[in-house]
Amino acid sequence: MQYAILLHPGHNRVYFRSSLALSQTEFSFAMPRLTSDVSEGKIEEIASIPYLTFSSATPLPEEDLTLLARLSFTYGLFLRDGEGKDTCLRPIPLPQENYLPEAARTVLKYSGKTNELFTRLLLTIAYGASSTKPNGRFRLLDPIAGKGTTLVEGLLCGYDAYGMEIQSDSVLAAYQFMKKLLEEEKCKHTAHSQRVSGPGRCFTGKQYTLSFAPDKARMKSAPLLWEMTGVNSRFTDQVYAKNFFDFLVGDLPYGVQHKNQLTKKQPGFTRNPADLVTACAPAWYTVLKPGGALVLAFNAFLLSFADFQTILTQAGFDVDDSALARSLVHRVDQAILRDVIIAKKNKS
Repeated sequence: MQYAILLHPGHNRVYFRSSLALSQTEFSFAMPRLTSDVSEGKIEEIASIPYLTFSSATPLPEEDLTLLARLSFTYGLFLRDGEGKDTCLRPIPLPQENYLPEAARTVLKYSGKTNELFTRLLLTIAYGASSTKPNGRFRLLDPIAGKGTTLVEGLLCGYDAYGMEIQSDSVLAAYQFMKKLLEEEKCKHTAHSQRVSGPGRCFTGKQYTLSFAPDKARMKSAPLLWEMTGVNSRFTDQVYAKNFFDFLVGDLPYGVQHKNQLTKKQPGFTRNPADLVTACAPAWYTVLKPGGALVLAFNAFLLSFADFQTILTQAGFDVDDSALARSLVHRVDQAILRDVIIAKKNKS
């Protein structure tokens, strides 16, 4: 059976000429999680419009359709019959996670926000690269969460979403946004906040938690969880238990809009992602499950892939330096050459 995915028109705006190649790479990372035996995806023009096409020996089950719907570039899925001028495309309805409306991904806006389509691509890569099999929901952590773009995308994928963010005003803004969104959507929800601190008050910060579902029945049986903690990410392993998360996904400071605080003894903000990762990687390794994946985007003008790989390897991670993993680099603008590093925790 032949399938064709209509590419999201926003990809051309975000990635320019890189969008087609990135779509193929994202599909390749998703393939191991598909239950069907499918061919590699390829870009084809049908009536002068680009599609990603692939084949499957059997009809795609609901589980696979759900995964395809989550791909960042998926705008529509079609069953394809015929070739050339005789091509006929029959639309296939895609399942949607309905705990939040899809519009939630575009409501949150702020300076330095990572585009939500790129964030979704990072989540697909993390899901495909990981090998964890949780009993309940997957747990996602953005260790440098900003105002929560990654968390919103994670919720739309059906994951419990957690964030660490040093700037307390960003954490509060993210919480207020989410709470207002749940109220406007009339979602059943509970809200809780508390102050967390480390031994000898080596750190202290506010933690906000929201548990929600679109109706009373699911609120009782299977609520989604959103949580953000206003603490330096180097203390992640003192806030969360060992082997707690399936994925760690985030966007490191690009040195343009982003910044991050390093330590309590160094209260200023650093734009150096190498300092940030060196300080935080051991804690990130501790909270990630064996088989879990870390996927971080970074500006290659500020930190080389080789240097990043060295830092993560020293912390215990196994970095994927395959040709597929290295194909994600792309130019965003004159000041940003964006790359992505993928690493796994393969030991307990």
